[in-house]
Amino acid sequence: MVPFEELQELWQNQPAPLLSPLDVRGVPEQLRRFGRNQTWINSLKLVLISYMSIRLVAKLHWAPLAISGGVLLFGGLLLYLVLDWRNQIGLSRMDFSAPSVEFVNRAHQRLQQQLNPMRRLFWVFELSIGGGLNLMLISQPGPHPPGDYIGAAALPFFAYVVGERIRRFRFRRECGAVLEKVESLLKAMESQT
Repeated sequence: MVPFEELQELWQNQPAPLLSPLDVRGVPEQLRRFGRNQTWINSLKLVLISYMSIRLVAKLHWAPLAISGGVLLFGGLLLYLVLDWRNQIGLSRMDFSAPSVEFVNRAHQRLQQQLNPMRRLFWVFELSIGGGLNLMLISQPGPHPPGDYIGAAALPFFAYVVGERIRRFRFRRECGAVLEKVESLLKAMESQT
């Protein structure tokens, strides 16, 4: 059996593996550019949501049910917008100065969350918008066929599906390179450890 001192000396004298430097050039700027684009898009969404909500309520002659529906509709859309904007701002402000495996995992998760920002609050979003539209419909005088109420309830689901497809297309176009870079960083870091 080999004495412990020889094994210890052999262990201490072995060459340390050289870690290759990881290339993170361009990733922070790409994320900031994505964040700036999202800020413009979200600002436009906020203006459109505000304008449409006020116009809808005004068109319905400021009836109490219309105002309630408008508040519910505006609240649901604003909730979506705030959560989406918060995720995007957090992503664009990440510090890439000292990447670690945990940091790169977090960056990867944040990028993936951009595809579906309403995972947890999907039903709150859908019910508030569908409920708001139905309250606005009820406030209009005259009878309405059941199809109108079903259409008002189904509209948010349809809009969500269309919006998600647009988001996936834009995500692949705007963040595909960043996501690939983050995934390659993660693989490189995991292979070095």
